[in-house]
Amino acid sequence: MESLRIEYRIEKDQEKKYLLLSFEVPPNVERMDIKYSYEGDKANSRVTEQQKNVIDFGLLDEKGDDVGTRGSDVREVSISPCCSTPGFKKKEINPGKWQIIVGAYQIRPEGVTVYYDIKFYFKRLRWLKGDTHTHTNHSDGKLTREQLVKKAAKKGLDFIIITDHNNNLEGISLPQHEGATVIKGVELTNYRGHMNLFGLDKPYDGSFAVNSLEEFKQRNRQAKERGAIQVLNHPMCSLCPWLFEFEGIIYDAVEVWNGPMRKDNLKAVKWWDDQLKQGRRLPAIGGSDYHRDFYITDLLASPTLCVYADCNSQDAILKAIKEGACVLKNSPSSTMIDMRVGEAYVGQQVEFKEGLQVKISVSGMKKGHKLKVIDGGGCFHEFTAPRRGDFNISVPLRQKGYVRCEIEYNKNLFQKLLHKIGLFFFLRKEAYEKVPPLLYAITNPIYLV
Repeated sequence: MESLRIEYRIEKDQEKKYLLLSFEVPPNVERMDIKYSYEGDKANSRVTEQQKNVIDFGLLDEKGDDVGTRGSDVREVSISPCCSTPGFKKKEINPGKWQIIVGAYQIRPEGVTVYYDIKFYFKRLRWLKGDTHTHTNHSDGKLTREQLVKKAAKKGLDFIIITDHNNNLEGISLPQHEGATVIKGVELTNYRGHMNLFGLDKPYDGSFAVNSLEEFKQRNRQAKERGAIQVLNHPMCSLCPWLFEFEGIIYDAVEVWNGPMRKDNLKAVKWWDDQLKQGRRLPAIGGSDYHRDFYITDLLASPTLCVYADCNSQDAILKAIKEGACVLKNSPSSTMIDMRVGEAYVGQQVEFKEGLQVKISVSGMKKGHKLKVIDGGGCFHEFTAPRRGDFNISVPLRQKGYVRCEIEYNKNLFQKLLHKIGLFFFLRKEAYEKVPPLLYAITNPIYLV
């Protein structure tokens, strides 16, 4: 963080003028806060017969375009691509000469000095937590968009993607909440398969209601041309699997973990791993497919997708998803895996050579949970946590291709009972089957070339 203080003098003869005060914004700024003060600034900001100073505030970006204004009612303003103070646009903070609009509405005869304190918060790579698959009452969810975003922020999520069935968000202004980026999406829902499309108001023209594979592919191609991130949803789901052919379908990632962990997700993880073995670089993501909670459940962000990004903006988050800079975990507060090979992190590639090691940091690992290190030949290293805690592990790599990690665990008798009760209402057939070892966290690969 860097701070800048600007002292600006206004004389009586400048009253009723808009004055422009320039300042330089450095590169790589994620958020900018501006606070201003002056003598008498505690008084009511509206002009009255009382002699006082009234200084309005506005802001122009590096292009000279309005960012926003709230007159003199608001003395502290925050600007970011995630969320900005009401009355100001949320936007990327580009470097260059920005300008403060100093509104000299009313000035005392002796003039006034205004102090502008500016703080720059810089971009930095870190893990951001979010949910990529949610529904509201604009399809078959229970919560309004405002309630959903508020719930996401309360759970500590850094981002959320709203993906109502077949309802794009063209012309819709989404709610803002400090610290939580809200990204537009739509779940293109067909009786033969579901796809999430991220990042656009209107990813395709025409209707969702198509009956042929070729019509579906037309929507699919158009979404790609417009720049949407496309995700193949829950392809092995027992209720709504992917029934179209895979050949010729464009997708940037696959949702291998949909809602609470169960057999369907294990099947999807295996299918994804088979794609990796064939040499395909396919990012794996997860989403809660949130619709509502039932009694004591809290299903939002179960699972949670963590993306490694330098900025909590839509562009940075979607870029991380497309590049596979992602880790899936059970919930916002559950076990996290950070995996590196040299300077490379998940989604990146590194040159393979003899003696190269993968360094794995696991935080909040539960006693008895098993870390598995996997490459194209299968699991080649296991570590079972002897206690609850954080662990750092280095493992020699054995071949080209890829390396990834997952954490496996067995539910206890009480957890298995709750698991079966939940399945009884949604997947009754599976409720009568044995509960297998389940996954608690999954990394995307680092590719070894």
